[in-house]
Amino acid sequence: MRLADVGEFALIDRLTRGLESRPDVALGVGDDAAALDLGAGQLLLATCDCQVEGRHFLTRIATPNEIGHKALAVNLSDIAAMGGEPLWAMVSLIAPPDLDVSVIDGIYDGLRTLAARYNVALVGGNVSSTSGPLTLDITALGRVARERMVTRAGARPGDHLLVTGNLGAGRIALRAFTAPGATPPAVELALVRERMVAPEPRGREGLALAATGAVTAMLDISDGLAGDLGHICERSHVGALVDAAKLPVDDATRAVAQALGEDPVAQALAGGDDYELLFTTRPEDVARVMEAVRAWGTVATVIGEITAFEEGMRVRELDGAIRALAPRGWDHLAPNGAS
Repeated sequence: MRLADVGEFALIDRLTRGLESRPDVALGVGDDAAALDLGAGQLLLATCDCQVEGRHFLTRIATPNEIGHKALAVNLSDIAAMGGEPLWAMVSLIAPPDLDVSVIDGIYDGLRTLAARYNVALVGGNVSSTSGPLTLDITALGRVARERMVTRAGARPGDHLLVTGNLGAGRIALRAFTAPGATPPAVELALVRERMVAPEPRGREGLALAATGAVTAMLDISDGLAGDLGHICERSHVGALVDAAKLPVDDATRAVAQALGEDPVAQALAGGDDYELLFTTRPEDVARVMEAVRAWGTVATVIGEITAFEEGMRVRELDGAIRALAPRGWDHLAPNGAS
């Protein structure tokens, strides 16, 4: 049996099933970051993520600076999803020896610029060679007050389901740049390309949401809304009903999708590379959490509600019909990431 036959999440379960833990592991496998108890009021958050050429970035589309930015951004997004503050990062660079050093200089410029914006110290790492592809593997460390940490496990039936920003741009941009003969409008294509190659981690929004004390569950959308919502449902033992008409898809994404003959709602549901925060809260707290996000210039949208586990994940289509929603999204082990 091949890894592609197993699938990403089944493989993770296989590798982590029965792992021994320790008393100082407040939260281990199964969330956006591990939480480690160092005996104080703060928990240490630890996460790692890699960017592989040809799988996570294409050098014909992204500049070296953008590659470096994204490699760190996806890790900062994981810290944000736990309501934490990022502090340190370590970088493992695995590069072909014949790669022009200017490419690495550009990548590290992108890393340093984003790290400076979030006051993150780059404190070390490792360098190794490979025959290909170019790979950046980053470990990010942060902190969160014990009582403010938000996980995937706290959603309850009756909670409202919200998301920051807009959805679908990253996936539709990838389609636009890889579809033969595609000619989407140039201005709109530039906008969705920016979202794909240089996503903005919602770090300040994550801190603000955690500070309200009203967020019951949260994660970042890296592999697609439906797939990542499935993680909240699994960990919280709940179901969910998503309203397709309320999904926030901006005009640029819609325009590019139309030019490609793609359904923007489908891309918003199953695409990846959004790095927005998906979270839940009680109905009476919706206005408060939306204002916390708005204070940082970002919009949060109510896109559905949490239901009983027995109801499973469902979507209300644009015509009002309700159907089952499969927890599908980007799978790193599937061909071309398809799930």
